[in-house]
Amino acid sequence: MDTHRLSYFLRVAEEGSINRAAGVLGVAQPALSRQVRLLEEDLGVQLFRRTARGVRLTQEGERLRAAVAGPLRRLELAVRYAGSPLARIERGLHVGMPETAAVTLALPLLGALGAAFPRVTFQVSAAPTENLVAWLLDGSLDIALLDPVQDGRLFQEDLVVEDLVVVGGRDCGLSADTAVSFAELCAWPLVLPASRAGVRTALENVALRLKMRLSSHLSTDSLDLMKEAVAAGHGFAVLPYSSCVREIASHRLCHASLFDPALTRPLRVSVTSRLDLPRGLATRVGGIIKEETARLIESGAWRARLTSPVWTH
Repeated sequence: MDTHRLSYFLRVAEEGSINRAAGVLGVAQPALSRQVRLLEEDLGVQLFRRTARGVRLTQEGERLRAAVAGPLRRLELAVRYAGSPLARIERGLHVGMPETAAVTLALPLLGALGAAFPRVTFQVSAAPTENLVAWLLDGSLDIALLDPVQDGRLFQEDLVVEDLVVVGGRDCGLSADTAVSFAELCAWPLVLPASRAGVRTALENVALRLKMRLSSHLSTDSLDLMKEAVAAGHGFAVLPYSSCVREIASHRLCHASLFDPALTRPLRVSVTSRLDLPRGLATRVGGIIKEETARLIESGAWRARLTSPVWTH
């Protein structure tokens, strides 16, 4: 099957419009429509349904997008770097990130990095921010995604910011249509991260500023344990939406947005001045992290916003 047709299909799915997709791809709209029609004929299914605003994927189209998006992306990267000296580098690369980000980013990122650098061995560690910082500084990690930290030994580049939501068990009464105020949240039993960085720091800083007090009888740095505790009715948690999207979709957890104030969680790509990587490899790894993050956000798989790439030290 022509991979160009699959690429065209994915672009139309992302844009929700054949006209917009044609503009992005730089092809004529009739030619793009024909390629989509030929793909549907090859597969014997209808992939799109026309709407007043453009096109929407059918169930068959959704299944095709889920099946081909990752492999096609890896194929494109492999072809792009096949003749590059970077593709011949043989070494290990250790990447770290918070568990809440790893849920969404780790597997797509590994696929993209593996396609670009077939001779590199990759290791991903998901851990609290304090651990990631310590591993960066002692050289155990090459690069990490971190909650913002004040440490002059780190070089940090803004990557994304995502809204935090409050989550509870199936019958907790939370609704995506009704936001919860921070004052209400303080009256509820919370399951908090044990780590003092990241989400817990954001919560405690807001509570201190508003002269309120959080109520918590359970803390853990295990994301799975936190979600299981919440699902079992042991309290509520404040998490990035992306870290619990599967449990929300399966109705094991309910969620609501926060207001007064709304809370966000930024992530930065971080390295140290002692980074022991070839410059070209380090630059491309950082670029692929941004590309995969942007792709996940654009596809709706990661409910987050890209932030300005400004290095801080």
